[in-house]
Amino acid sequence: MVKIVTGKINSCKSTKLKKYYDDSLKGDGFIAEKHMQGNFVHYYDLIHLSTGQRIPYIVRNDFYDGKEEIIYQKGPYLFYKSAFDTVEKMVDEFICKNISPIYLDEISLLELEDKGFHKVLKKCLASNMNLCLVVREDLIDKVLNKYQIRKFEFIGD
Repeated sequence: MVKIVTGKINSCKSTKLKKYYDDSLKGDGFIAEKHMQGNFVHYYDLIHLSTGQRIPYIVRNDFYDGKEEIIYQKGPYLFYKSAFDTVEKMVDEFICKNISPIYLDEISLLELEDKGFHKVLKKCLASNMNLCLVVREDLIDKVLNKYQIRKFEFIGD
């Protein structure tokens, strides 16, 4: 089963996914945590739910120091390759150990272009693991169609 937290940009989707995890303490995965500098997004970390480990994930190009390898760019946002490598390795372990549900924040424009968490999501779906995903409301139909997700439900407030 795929459970989805949805909403508009900046509507606390990650917070809702984290609360859903905290209420059940089942499964494992990642949520994205945004850090602001004034009115601008400075960077995002991925937070590993069961350990609280922070993984540098995205940085706004104005703040990029050139030290980490970048795998994608979307607008002013640069995505660290190491974050995707870490998530893929850990999700492989979750699948191997049958840790379910697997939480991914978020499935968005990169995945629709076969980038980002695309490969990881395909593995999770092929394994028939239960999933909890964040998907922006304007991308729901595209994501459901692309990944042929037929059985899903929305996680409420």
